[in-house]
Amino acid sequence: MGRELKRKQAKREGKNVREVQKKDRDKPMKPQTFITIIVALILCFIILYILTGIFITKEIKWFQSKENENTSNTIANRILAVDALRQAEKEYYVYFYDPTEEDVTISSKVSELSKVYRVDLSDDFNSNYVADTSSGIVENISDLKVIDPTIIKVVSGAIKEIYSGKIEINSMS
Repeated sequence: MGRELKRKQAKREGKNVREVQKKDRDKPMKPQTFITIIVALILCFIILYILTGIFITKEIKWFQSKENENTSNTIANRILAVDALRQAEKEYYVYFYDPTEEDVTISSKVSELSKVYRVDLSDDFNSNYVADTSSGIVENISDLKVIDPTIIKVVSGAIKEIYSGKIEINSMS
């Protein structure tokens, strides 16, 4: 019943309109109404979580086809340059590259390696590690400077081998 109808009915019955409104506000909420509101809120949060997982964070993969599985594996192996020496494996490779200038022969060479982490040099977080000349084997990750493309072999958290440039990468065994 709308406000206007309540006023008309109160006038017909000879009651004060404000008292009728006050009684309506003072009514306690029924348990069934309270439970309905709680269930509706929980459903809204679940739907929001699922939509966020599918479209934003991509943690839920309901709509992903089998063609995209290979690219998702590559994305999972992307790291920042600062984490190049901090991976869990004892021995692995880190491939520094610019995806806009990626070479097919180097990509095939990288795919032949056992465990490879990829560092995107076009990312602003990795811009401190890009230089015109490679710094070679260094002790500290902050001293590392690479050119595009570069592959480093890391053993027990230390750089053991470094291959800078297309010629060196193609000649690596």
